[in-house]
Amino acid sequence: MKFGIIGYGNLGKAFASALICTGEIPACDISVYDSSEAALTAAKKESFNIYSADGINEMIKNTDIICIIVKSYVFEELAKNMDQSILKEKLVISMMAGVTFEQIYSLIGQVSLARVMPSIAIATNEGVIAYTKLPEKVSVIFGKFGYAFETEPGNLEKATAFASCGFGFAAYLIDAFAKAGEKMGFPPETASHIAALTFKNASGSSNFRETVKAVATPGGATEQGINHMDSNNIYEIVAEAMQKSYKHVT
Repeated sequence: MKFGIIGYGNLGKAFASALICTGEIPACDISVYDSSEAALTAAKKESFNIYSADGINEMIKNTDIICIIVKSYVFEELAKNMDQSILKEKLVISMMAGVTFEQIYSLIGQVSLARVMPSIAIATNEGVIAYTKLPEKVSVIFGKFGYAFETEPGNLEKATAFASCGFGFAAYLIDAFAKAGEKMGFPPETASHIAALTFKNASGSSNFRETVKAVATPGGATEQGINHMDSNNIYEIVAEAMQKSYKHVT
């Protein structure tokens, strides 16, 4: 299978890296289209096939699967120059948050289409990737990106908020933990290292709530901190933050 990536920003780079990390797709079978010369220069260093300017249809012609990883307004302009007759022979995969099947069809016609929502951590095959119905040969590859699952189109934006935005939330919380360590007098580097290791160890738990109960013994120091967080509705704050992100992508 030959993959064409339209848009080589952060997510485009992560997707290309994910393909390479699986060991299934060699660099010579990945093509990149982007309007940015800097992005294409970065892609060229990875030995991908490069297309720019009016070369988008040439890239489509030379690949089997077209992955659209740009902002919706960028795609609206690109679609005007995309040869729909060539696209009909390909599988088109959209990674554009909030852009429905109907909206995509209205721009490029009735193509074989799937929507996919990945987290940036797929770059090292440790991410989350939600997708609508895909050919088995493609879903097998995506299954190597980390935790992959098929879902209904209406759930894709939920997956974006929970996994993709959630990645940023998790980093935010770890940073807050590290800053708390600095306030206690630890050097920044030490505080960051302890924070990262602590969250890594906690993430290995099979039941997070039970882990909390196990370490927050009655009258102990951990219980004091947990009680403070509970009294400030930390669970609700996180849930509300997730809803804010979800509403933004719908």
